[in-house]
Parts: sequence; C-alpha cells; structure tokens
Amino acid sequence: MKRLPLAGVRVADLTMMWAGPYATRVLAEMGAEVVKIESPRAWDNVRTLLPIDHPQPWNASWYFNDYGRDKKSLTLDLAQPRGRELFLRFVAKCDVVIENYRAEVLDKLGVGYEVLRRARPDVILVSMAGFGKTGPERDLVGFGPIVEMMAGMSSLAGYGDDGIPYKTGVSYGDPIGGLAAVSAVVLALIQRRRTKQGVWIDLAQRETMAQMAGEAFAAASLRVVQPTHYGNRHPHWAPQGVYPAAGDDQWLAISVRDDAEWRALAGAIGAAELGDLSLGERRARHDELDARIAIWSRQQDPQSAMEALQALRIPAARVLNTHDIHWDPHLLARESWSFLPHPCVQPWPQPVSAWRLSEANPQPRRHAPLFGEHNREILCGMLGVAESELAELEAEQIIGDAPIGARVG
Repeated sequence: MKRLPLAGVRVADLTMMWAGPYATRVLAEMGAEVVKIESPRAWDNVRTLLPIDHPQPWNASWYFNDYGRDKKSLTLDLAQPRGRELFLRFVAKCDVVIENYRAEVLDKLGVGYEVLRRARPDVILVSMAGFGKTGPERDLVGFGPIVEMMAGMSSLAGYGDDGIPYKTGVSYGDPIGGLAAVSAVVLALIQRRRTKQGVWIDLAQRETMAQMAGEAFAAASLRVVQPTHYGNRHPHWAPQGVYPAAGDDQWLAISVRDDAEWRALAGAIGAAELGDLSLGERRARHDELDARIAIWSRQQDPQSAMEALQALRIPAARVLNTHDIHWDPHLLARESWSFLPHPCVQPWPQPVSAWRLSEANPQPRRHAPLFGEHNREILCGMLGVAESELAELEAEQIIGDAPIGARVG
C-alpha cells in the first residue's frame, strides 16, 4: 500500500450518531488519524441505541462498530475545566475538528471556533448542525428522517394513488451530509496549504440534502411543477416495475425503454403474442402487463432471471436486501467486504472503502475502538499527562473506560 492521501492529517472527532461518524470514517479510510472524543457522561448514543446482550454493550454495538472503525477513542468531559483544558491541548496537535452538535452546544462548552483558534490558529472546524448555525431553525435538533422530509426529498416518493409521500428506508440525509463534510474537509486542507489559514465551515445537513432532488428541484424552481408520484413506474417508459421472484421477499426490477426491449421481454416471459404492443398501448395496459410479468417472475430465481434478461439487453436487476448484498457475485469479485476481528463481537462483513485509488488500496486496518481505549496513549504519550494523574481524572469522571449509567447486557 502506498501512502494514503490523508496520511499525516489528525482529526478531533466530536460527532455522534450517523452523519458525522460516517464522515470521519471516510477520512480515516483515506489515512487520517481520527480520534473520537466522547464524554463518560455523554457518549455517542449509537453505542447503546440498539442494546446488545453483552457485558460491555457499548463496545459490542454493530452499528457503532461499523462507523467507528479505523479510529481511536479518547474520553474527555468537556463540561469540566480540566477536560476542556486537555481537549484544547489536543486540538493544538490536530488539523481538523468536526462536530455535529446542536448549533449552540460548542459555544456552551466553551470550545467555540475562536477558542479553538487560540489553541491552533490554522485549525479547520466543520460544524454539521442539522439546520446550520444561523437562522430561525438553528436551535432545532436534526435527525436524518426529519432532515429528509424538511429538505423536500420525501415529496418525490409515493405510489400515485393516494398522494401520500414516503421517506426512504434509511435516514438518507445522514450519509449525504457525511460525504459533504468529507468534501469540505479536503477542500479546506487544500486551501490551508495555499493560504496557511484555517477556516470554519457551517455545513447544514438540511441544505445539503435539499440539493439532492436533481431535476425535480430544478423543475420546481423554474416552473413551479409539483412532483408526481409514479411508484416503481416511469413517466414515459413501459412496462417498468419491481416484480416478485422466487423465495422469501425476493424481487426483480425491470425497465423497458423501447419496442425492441419489449419484444425481447415478451418472448422471455412466454407472452410473445403481446410483443407488438406500441408504447402507448403498453402504458394503457400497464396493470395487465405487470400481472403477466409477475406470473413469470414468481417462478424465477432472481439472480438467474437478472442474468438471463441482461443477456437479452433488457435492463434488469435483482433487488438485494441487506443480507443478500454480502454475497453478490460482483461485489465479492471486487473484494468489497472485509472481516475485521473484534474483541467483543464476532467478525462480520464490513464494506471496504468505496474509493479505489490507483496508488493505494485502502483497507480497514482496525476494529472500532473500545470506550476510552486510547486514553493513556494520547493523554500520556502525546499530551504529557503523568501516569499518576490518570486515576484522578477517572475518579473525577473526566475520563473513563465505560459510559456512566449505560445499561449492561
């Protein structure tokens, strides 16, 4: 492995839940030294959001361990003067601080941008409040499902027969905000290299999400066009849909774009007598054609059917659930999964970096950190805290190796 692009960059990670931890995981994958900082009294809720039956559930969470890998863990209570002092000493050795607290929290803790600049004049601060640091909604708490709806994305999804909008199956705003933060960090590092100046980036996740609506956003801006709900269908092509396949909750997506593709599909499903239907006729008889395709698809293995239709040049894809995707032949061939050992949970397939670099092959290097696992390394080895002081810091609950009050087992 050659040098990763962010090798030598150190990041103080104050983020929690999904958007921020996803951003810092990508930074870590690209070589940055990311140190996750949590208070013993206010830890990343993802550690205990879905309780795990384990003596240390805060170290065994699948959710946390997916987004926490390749990071180090430092516990510091920033609400206490000594914790705040140690944090600022650490910031002096960092290139980037990233946080996704509510808009006012950083200042309330006494570590706002101007304070951070005194510790490190060229520091880069990325703030990822759901609604930004200014404006009438600045004090609201932002979570992915709410951000998605307030960004207008949910208005694009629905089945067209009831006018009800649908949200996506995941908190889509979180990873979008996370990737935007990664881009912001990299651009700020490039700018600092040129100007020797740091910067404070106010990245509102709602605004980032609102710009992902693509052509619907542009249409509404230009022509005040309200989004139309098509379900799994297409506004022009027909037939198009997601059809049941053999097996429990198995599905096959098919889209027909022209007459040639329709003739090929009609022959494949045993409906050659319908092969001469025009586009207008296919659109008018869409329900009937969906039913006919479904009769055929229910008897088909989704992977084999996908490959057979693709061989006929028909756009088709198996709908992979979160289990089946781990055994997708294409992703396996690309070595898209890694099995990391972990002291608290059995290995499970985790995605490798989606960015494949010509001069480096980033791979997960270590499991997500145990709570406070690197306290001694950072406090004593980097900041010069005496070993004898660690017990005092723990007694005062400034540091710790377990969240205070977390449920056990």
